[in-house]
Amino acid sequence: MIGVGLRTLRERWTSLLGTFAMVALGVALVAALGLVMAAADADPGDRWEGLLSVLGMMAMLTGFVSVFVISSTFAFSVAQRRREFALLRALGAAPHAIRLVLLTEALVVAAAGGLLGCALGAPLAGLLVRVLAVLGAPEDAEIGYRTAPLVLAFTMGLVVTVMGVWAPARRVRRVRPIEALRDASVEQGAMTAGRWVLGVAAAAGTAAVARVAVVDTGDGAVPLALLLGMGAITALAFLSPVVVPALAAALTWPVRFLPGAGPMLVREGMRAGVRRTAALAAPVLVTIGLAGSLMAVVMTTSAAAARSMAAWTDADLTVSAAGPEGLTAAEVDRIAGVPGAAAVPVRAVAFGVADGTPGTVPALTADGAALARAIDPPAADGAFRAVADGGIAVDVLQADALGWAVGDRVELELPGGVRARTHVGAVLAEGLHNGQVYLPASLLGDEPEGPVLFAYVDVAPGADAAAVAAALEDAVAGSGARVDPVGAIEPGRQENDRMVVLFGAVMLGTALLCSGLSIANTLVMAASDRVRDLGALRLAGAGRGQVLRLVAAEAVAVVGVGTVLGLAATGTVLLTLRSALGRGLGGAAPMAVSWEALAAIAAVCALVAVPSAVAPAWAATRGRVAAPNGERG
Repeated sequence: MIGVGLRTLRERWTSLLGTFAMVALGVALVAALGLVMAAADADPGDRWEGLLSVLGMMAMLTGFVSVFVISSTFAFSVAQRRREFALLRALGAAPHAIRLVLLTEALVVAAAGGLLGCALGAPLAGLLVRVLAVLGAPEDAEIGYRTAPLVLAFTMGLVVTVMGVWAPARRVRRVRPIEALRDASVEQGAMTAGRWVLGVAAAAGTAAVARVAVVDTGDGAVPLALLLGMGAITALAFLSPVVVPALAAALTWPVRFLPGAGPMLVREGMRAGVRRTAALAAPVLVTIGLAGSLMAVVMTTSAAAARSMAAWTDADLTVSAAGPEGLTAAEVDRIAGVPGAAAVPVRAVAFGVADGTPGTVPALTADGAALARAIDPPAADGAFRAVADGGIAVDVLQADALGWAVGDRVELELPGGVRARTHVGAVLAEGLHNGQVYLPASLLGDEPEGPVLFAYVDVAPGADAAAVAAALEDAVAGSGARVDPVGAIEPGRQENDRMVVLFGAVMLGTALLCSGLSIANTLVMAASDRVRDLGALRLAGAGRGQVLRLVAAEAVAVVGVGTVLGLAATGTVLLTLRSALGRGLGGAAPMAVSWEALAAIAAVCALVAVPSAVAPAWAATRGRVAAPNGERG
C-alpha cells in the first residue's frame, strides 16, 4: 500500500500543491522564529530584553495557525476522497491499508514541504530581524542555520501533517464498499462523534479559561485573552457544521426577493456541502478571530487603563508625543508658555542599581512636587506623595524583582554616571495602568536626560479649558503629538501599543497568507466535485455567466460564514475582557475593536476566494455541456 500511496501522489500532485505550500510556509515561519530566538540567546548583554516574550508569542500563534489550517485542509481532502476509498474497499483493501496510503502521502508531502521550509528559514529570519528592528531589536543579530531550531520546525511540520490526516484516516473503517456506486455529491454525517467530542471539549476549555480570567485573576485576564480567543476559534471550527445551514439561510435572506433561483441555489449548495463550507470557512475564521482578539486586547485594555487612570489623576489634560523620540525642547517650552496651563513634563529614563544587579530599570521622572499634585496612583504600601520628598515609587512587580520594600535605602546609577542615594517611598499596586517606576527629577541634576514622552496639564481656575486645549494643539502642531482630556488615553502607552500593533501586523499578515493559500487550495480541490453540479445547471438552462456568478456568490457567502464565526470568537474575548477589567473599574469596562480593519480582512479573504472558485468553474464549463454522468452533450 506504500507503493499505492506513492503512485497516488504522482497522479494527484497538483491537488496537493497547496498543502505542500502551507506546510513549507508553516515550517519556514517556525524555523525563522527559532533561528531568531537562538541568535537572541547567543547575543551578549540584554539587547533582546523584552522582545523574547514577543518572539515566544509569535511562535505560539504561528504554530496555532499552522496546525489549524493544515489540519482543516487534510480533513477536507480525506473526506473528498470517500468514494475513492470505497472503491479500494470494494477491491478488497482493508481499512488499515487505506490508512497507510494516506499516511504515506502525508509524510511525503510533509517531508518535502519541511525541507523547503527549513531552507527558507534563514532568509525569512533575516527579514524578521529587520522588522523587529522597528521595535528596538538589534539589526546586527547573527542569523545562521542552527540544527536545533531547524529540527524542531521540521518535526513540527511532520507532526502537524500526521495529526491532520490521522483522525480523518481513522474514519476510513466506516466507509462501505457500496459507496463506490454513490452518484450524489451530498455529504453525509459532517458532524462525527470525534468532532462533537473535540468541539465540546474545546468549548468547555474556553469557558474554563474565561472563568479564570473573570473570577480568579482580575488583571490577569489580559494575558489570558489570546488563549481564550484561540480556544473559541478551535471550538467554533469543530462545531461549525452545526450552524452552517442556519448561517447560510441568514446570509442569503437579504437577497431572497431578487429574481431567479440564485439565492436558493447558493443556500442549498452550502447546506448540501456542509463539510466543504466548514473547510473553506475555517481559515477565514482563524484570521478574523485572531485579528479581532488581538485588537480587542490592545484597544479594550488601553481604553480601560485610561479610564482607570482618570480616577487617580488630578490633571485635566495630557499631551502625548507621537513616538519614542518624545516632544522636542521647543515644544516643551511652548507647552509651558500656554496661558492658563500648568504643565508637568514627564521624561523616560533608565537607571541601574549600585548593588550589582544586572541590567537597567526603565522609569519616568518629573518634578517630584508637581508630579505628586498631578497624579496619585494607588499604592500597595506607602504613599505616592513620597516623590515630592525625594523618594521613589516602584511598581509592585519591579519591587518584588529587586527585593525592595517601603523604607529601604537604595543607591542608583543614573544617566551620565551620576550616583544617588534615596529611599523607597511607595510600592504601587498592580492595576490596569502601565506598571512604572517614578523618580523625582531632583535625583538627576539640573539637566535630566531622556525624551519627554508626555505632559500632564492642569487648567488654571477660571481659564477656558477648550481655549487651553486649542492652544496646546497649536503648540505641538505638525509633530503628530496629541492633546486629550484625562481618561481618553493612558499617557506613555502609545509606544507599547505601537509595538503590539507591529507585532500584530506581522502575525495577521502570516495568518492572512496562510488563509489565502488554504482558501485557494480548498476551492481548487473542491472544483472536481462541482463538475457534475455545474453540468446539471447548464443542462437545466443556466448560461455560463449565470453559473460563474453563482459560484462567485457562493464563495462570498462562505467567506461570510467564516467572518460571522470569527466575529463570534472576537465577541467572546470582548465580553470576557469587559467583565474582567470592569472589576478594576467598579463597573463595565469599555469595549473597543476596529470593525473597519476586520471588514478589510474579510474583504481580502473574499478577493482570494472569488477568483479561486471562479477559475476552476470557468475551466470546467468550457466547451459542450457536461451531463451529470460525465458525458458531453
